[in-house]
Formats: sequence, C-alpha cells, structure tokens
Amino acid sequence: MAQLSIVIPVYDNWWLTARCLSELDQLRRSGSVLFETIVVDNASTDETPEAIAAFPWVRYLRHETNRNFAGACNAGARMAEAPLVLFLNNDAYPLGDALTPLVAAFDRPEIAVAGGALFFEDGVTQAAGFVLLRNAHWHYSCRNLPSSLDGVTTSRDALGVSGAAMAVRTQWFLDGGGFDESFVNGFEDVDLCLRARERGAAIAYVAEARFAHYEGASAGRFDRERENEERFYQRWTSRMASLPRAQRGEVGAITMREDAHEDRLIAAAREDLVAALRSFGHPVVRGPLHRRRWFDRRFRQAASIEWFSREVSQPGITIERRPDAFPSIRTHGAIDVEVPWLPCAAAERIVLCAVARSSDPTCITVGLAGPPEDLRDVDLGYPVVRITPQMLLGGGDRVPVACVVHCGLTDDAAFGNVLLGQAGIPAVVLPHDGLRAIFAADVAIFAQRSELLNATARFVNSAVLRGWYGHLVAADSRRRFSPRRSAIRVVDLLCAARFGLERPASRTQ
Repeated sequence: MAQLSIVIPVYDNWWLTARCLSELDQLRRSGSVLFETIVVDNASTDETPEAIAAFPWVRYLRHETNRNFAGACNAGARMAEAPLVLFLNNDAYPLGDALTPLVAAFDRPEIAVAGGALFFEDGVTQAAGFVLLRNAHWHYSCRNLPSSLDGVTTSRDALGVSGAAMAVRTQWFLDGGGFDESFVNGFEDVDLCLRARERGAAIAYVAEARFAHYEGASAGRFDRERENEERFYQRWTSRMASLPRAQRGEVGAITMREDAHEDRLIAAAREDLVAALRSFGHPVVRGPLHRRRWFDRRFRQAASIEWFSREVSQPGITIERRPDAFPSIRTHGAIDVEVPWLPCAAAERIVLCAVARSSDPTCITVGLAGPPEDLRDVDLGYPVVRITPQMLLGGGDRVPVACVVHCGLTDDAAFGNVLLGQAGIPAVVLPHDGLRAIFAADVAIFAQRSELLNATARFVNSAVLRGWYGHLVAADSRRRFSPRRSAIRVVDLLCAARFGLERPASRTQ
C-alpha cells in the first residue's frame, strides 16, 4: 500500500506538469517511499487531457470548471488511498529523495502538517517556512538568501509552510474540511496552518525535504490577492496576537550610480529593474542622496545598488561581473552573502525587438547571439545574422529567423539572451555555465560546437518544432526573468544588507 498520495492540481502549463511528473517517475523507480500520484485538472484548455496518457501510472481527475487550488486539492485528497497526502504544485518538483524525510516528519504524532524547503531554479532559497512579521504580514523565511544558511538547513516547528509542497495527514485534513474554498489561489495554506494550531496540532518545516518551485506560473495566480488577504485578516487578526513575530530590515529609497558609457543592453536591463523597484514604492535616485530628501522617511532607510561597478557602498549590494561565470549579487553591510544575479527584461520590450521567430517553413536564416569573440568560426551552413543591440532594442527592419544560436552572454546582465527567450525564438545553446543559468534543459536544444549544424537543422527543417520550442522558451523566460521577480530579490538582499538575517522580534519592538 502507498505511504503517500501526491495530489497535483493543474490548470494548463502541461510542460510544467510533464516536468514534475518526470521527476516523480524517477523517484517512483528508485526512491524509498511508496506513493501514488493523483493529477486533478481544473478544466485545462491545452494538451493536458490527452498528454497525461504518457504517464499511465498517474490517476487523473478532470473538472469541467476551474475549482481553483483549494477545490482541486480537496477533490484529490478525497481520492487518496494513503494515510498522508502531499499537495504539490505542478510548477514544483522534488530535488532528490525529498519524500523520505517529509514522510518521516509524521513519526511525531502531534504533527498534522509538514512542508519542505523551496528553492528557485538557480538554487537560491524561496521559502524555509513562513514567519510572521511585526506588521502581521506573512513572509517566506530566508527568501532570496543562500541555501546554506542555518535558517534553511535546520528543521524545526514552524508557524506555517507553503502549499506548494505541503504534506498533511489525510484523515485529519478531510475531517477538518480541507482547504477553505472561499480563498481563490491565495492564503489557503496559511489559513490551514492556523486552523491546525487551533486544533492543537503542530507544523513541521523539514529542511531535508527539498523542492524546486517555479512560483506563480499559473495564469491568474494573483488576480484575487486583495480579496484573499481581506478575507484572511478578517478571520484571523484578533487571533494572531499571541503568535511570535520576526524582525527583518526595511529598505526605502535606493541609490544607484549611472555610468554614461555603459553598454546599451546593460542600460536597458537597469531601466527595467528600476521601473520594477519604483512600482513597489522604492524611490530610486541616480547618485548620492541630498539632505533635503531626509524629510521623507524612505530616504532615512536608504540602501545602495552598485550596478556592475567596482565601487562598494554600505549598506547595499553590488551586481558583479564574474570571470567565466554568471554574474552575482553580493551584500555589503550587516551580512556578507552572495547569490546569482537574476536577469530581467520587461514584457514591453518584446514588441520593440526586431528579431522574431519565422513561421515560414522556407526560412533558413539563423541568428547568432553572444560576444563577438564567441561568434568567430561559427559555420552553420545556413545564412546567419549577428544579433546587435540595435535589433534587440527596436532599431531597423524586422529580422525573421528559424532559431537563435546562443554562443555566450550578449551582455554582462544577460539582458539580450533573456529578451530573445521571452520573444519566443527557439534557442540552440552552447553548454556554457552562464547560458545554463538562463535556459532550462527542456526548453532549448543544447549542443557542442561540433553539433551546431545538426541542432539548427532541426529548427530550419520544421516550422512545427519552431513553434513548440518557441512556446516553451517564451513561457519559461517570461516567468523566470520578469523585472518583478528580479526586484523582489534585490529588495530582499538590500534588507539583509541593512539589517542582517531575520530574528525574533521582541514585544516592545
């Protein structure tokens, strides 16, 4: 009999579901936990209903209307045959044998809910459980910080864990009514955790149970966020007074130096990041602060960004070039940590980009992207066009291509590579570390230099394949490399630079 039932709610994004199920298939063959897998389809309009047949070991339930995260999870739990259920987002998947430590957490009879550590695609921490901040807002612990921190690697009881990879006792969950279906794709997980506490149960954060999580990939994920938040706080505000709080630094204004001679693509990447930071309410000032701004509290909580500069200002962060490696973000101030840079490009850039995927089956032109030194001696046997900053930023006539061969980073911020991905242009990628940080193995074709001709021929000879890989690389790039996501990482690291790591907040703070 299965020890664990894995319930996966899905709505479209079959390519993510396939990635998740492929990882589970490997665990099914080699892992130590016996589990069943239940996919609950919330009326997907893509290929999900037909494609699920590729995984015959999966139990499949289809809804004819979208019942959202809570409704799908509750339906899956009612189908479960195991004593434990793991709710797993289709944009998440286990890293190694994450199931064994998660199941073992329930050896403690008081545990009703358990969740693992979540990581972004580049290995940076997304969540090590929830903490409650002084202002009563829930926050992912250690978000955007290195995975090696004690707060990430140490298991403990927690106030809550994310529903992206949340395990529960099946009967306990059903007896309590499951997730509250009045929440629409938000706050269901925290609400369940607080209900567990009221019933005298405990919640475990299991550091050894590690999952990658794409985060918010489903369409409309944040459409009802305000309504969900209002509903949650109307229910719980008076009962949260006794819960322990966490203190973390706050950042207001941000200073950033501007280099008048910087590369055009670097400048575009900076502009998109600055716009996202401002949308979150952070004034961004080019150059040093003047005292006349200090009447605004946000300027008394300032931090700095050194944008691909050798200068160091405290507190703040530097976006740094790294020889033969992907750029990084380093904090300076209360703590010294380093994580990978998260490239970004605004969606509006796609309209301006002159390079486009051709749907014409007779198109045999191939684009080349990367620094000039990496483009030498590339002989594909097809007409090629070297992609320039002017093409990417809206200059000149439309340039249709069958695919783009990425030979290296187009610029220090990887802005050009990301933009080409977001534009949905099929990618042939040389296996450099920097490019592996941008293109997932299942959304692009990786090839050594000696294999480039055969790899590009696949796209030149098949307009259908161009369309499929173009869809994949666009979906992947637009989600992973949005300015919003990059700005959140920057702000989290600026907070750490100003204040250090999260710490318990005293009642007087």
